[in-house]
Amino acid sequence: MSHSRVPPEARITKLAWAAPCSLVGLVLAALCVPTSSAAPANPIELVYSEHLDEQCSAAEIKAEWVAELHARLPEFRSMWEAMSPAMLGAVKALTGKSIDPSPRRVLLTLCNSPSQAVFGLSVNMRFALHSFTGEPVPLRYKADTVFHEVLHDFVSRQTPIESALLSLHRSESRCVRNHLHLLALQKAVLLSLGESQALAQVVSIDSQLPSGCYKRAWALVNESDTGYKQYVAELAGGG
Repeated sequence: MSHSRVPPEARITKLAWAAPCSLVGLVLAALCVPTSSAAPANPIELVYSEHLDEQCSAAEIKAEWVAELHARLPEFRSMWEAMSPAMLGAVKALTGKSIDPSPRRVLLTLCNSPSQAVFGLSVNMRFALHSFTGEPVPLRYKADTVFHEVLHDFVSRQTPIESALLSLHRSESRCVRNHLHLLALQKAVLLSLGESQALAQVVSIDSQLPSGCYKRAWALVNESDTGYKQYVAELAGGG
């Protein structure tokens, strides 16, 4: 999803699942969308299909949203293809482990559903569109959201079952606990690549989402200047 004003994306409920079964169907169907004959330059492809979005039963998807997304897709894909190899490489450098198997594709959607990594991977693009909101979030933030969702499976597999750090936060919500190692790794990756401004943008917009989960998780990760490194060290140690 940096600023004195709450961005539009922060005004939606992060878990506003209008039709979870429809989302499952959309993500599963996306696996069958044919790719171009040439292998994509990036192993993780960003996929958008109007046909799949027509199947969501939540809210109307306006033609102008679809048109703008199609118009901006080349820019968004180029951005992702330029930044993601270094980000995935940084995960390996920081933890000694590759995101393997890496997901083949991420479904972009205009349906009224949140970005998620439960039923495949999907990223909601509504709030990056000028045709949807007068204050769209930057495309770079959405690229970082793709990376966030890509990290979920890796982090869940590599977080120690008996994590000493998570044991310190037993009273926190499941959402907060599930994001501590992930946000710490995301922070470490961005800092290692000299992307401090992108990190500040992610923290700011994430922290304004209405559930408060990300705000609390970022606060814990950022309690000290080096605290995030302890979470990364646990991921490097394995589960």
